[in-house]
Amino acid sequence: MAREDVYAVLVSLTSDTLLLPNAAVAEVISAEKMDPPPPGAPAWFAGKASYNNRQLSVVRFEVMNGSGATGDTKRTRLAVLQPLTGQLRTGQYAIVCQGYPHLVTLNRTALRKESLQPTDNGDIVLTRVSIANTTALIPHLEKIEQMLAQHEAAPAIA
Repeated sequence: MAREDVYAVLVSLTSDTLLLPNAAVAEVISAEKMDPPPPGAPAWFAGKASYNNRQLSVVRFEVMNGSGATGDTKRTRLAVLQPLTGQLRTGQYAIVCQGYPHLVTLNRTALRKESLQPTDNGDIVLTRVSIANTTALIPHLEKIEQMLAQHEAAPAIA
């Protein structure tokens, strides 16, 4: 019988946890040298970060999902994500996270589907799941990339 294990990472946010495919996370980098967002940028746009000689767009997923902005801490990092679409000029982008992601091996028995929370934005949250005693959400990465692409294409506000 073939094993149906999936390798994934749990990415801690300030008040939530993301579950992402292992292949989606390219690297985790420091948030210290992140450039602030320009005036008029959406609240979820955290700014730009230098990575591999490119300026990557950085997203605050919790703000995108309807939570208020939280301050960065000493544990704040940026999870650089591989794109699923070709919509972004820089290709990769980053999500603000806390600490380093944790690798997990999952199978059908390890996951339990949970209901979305009333505050979840159904456009960017596909579902919530329980893994042992951790609840995590699975984000709609294509939609996040679409929102970033629309932001990048918008004319700058002077």
